[in-house]
Amino acid sequence: MGVLSRLISFLLIVLLSVLFIVISLLSFLFQKGPIIFSQVRIGYKYNKFKIHKFRTMKNLKNYGEITIKYDERVTKFGRFLRSTKIDEIPQLFNILKGDMRFVGPRPEIEKYFNPNDFYYLHSIKPGITDFSSILFRNESNFILNENSYDELLKLKNQLASIYLYKKSFTLDLYLVYLTIISLFFYKRSQLIVLNYIKKIDVDLYIKLDDVLNH
Repeated sequence: MGVLSRLISFLLIVLLSVLFIVISLLSFLFQKGPIIFSQVRIGYKYNKFKIHKFRTMKNLKNYGEITIKYDERVTKFGRFLRSTKIDEIPQLFNILKGDMRFVGPRPEIEKYFNPNDFYYLHSIKPGITDFSSILFRNESNFILNENSYDELLKLKNQLASIYLYKKSFTLDLYLVYLTIISLFFYKRSQLIVLNYIKKIDVDLYIKLDDVLNH
């Protein structure tokens, strides 16, 4: 599967090369400064690696660790990149390198990493999308401060555990499909994932439903 993921990522990089160029030019035009934002994350077997994204925030020396709701550092062009998830496309290079896979728990920054909570990284690489990526498509909207992020992270880790338990090639394809659907029909894809979780863990479903609808 690792070889297949790298092959697909290489093909996508080639196919999307024009998009890479266009976004890079627009980014330089509207934001100046660096086009790519890189940040250290914790990956497979707790190894550190640099994740790559198109930059969406003002070019400040101190970015802070997380992006919160109504974060003034996010540029207008950056909001567009985030809402369409185009900012995540450079992570194809992370997959090509072998640091990530298409489907898997999102890699966390070191500050919020606790080995006891991220035990699943001993069994699987982090990915571009998973249950939490679909449920919390615009994650910063659910983060008011660091305390609220801690609570969100607990839910994300529980979702990652369910993914590890249910992991299969079919589920991976389904999550990729739902991720694409979520770009156009967010509520629909969200409901599908919630119903899936409800069949496995009712308590987690209740917590998720409360966060998503309040």
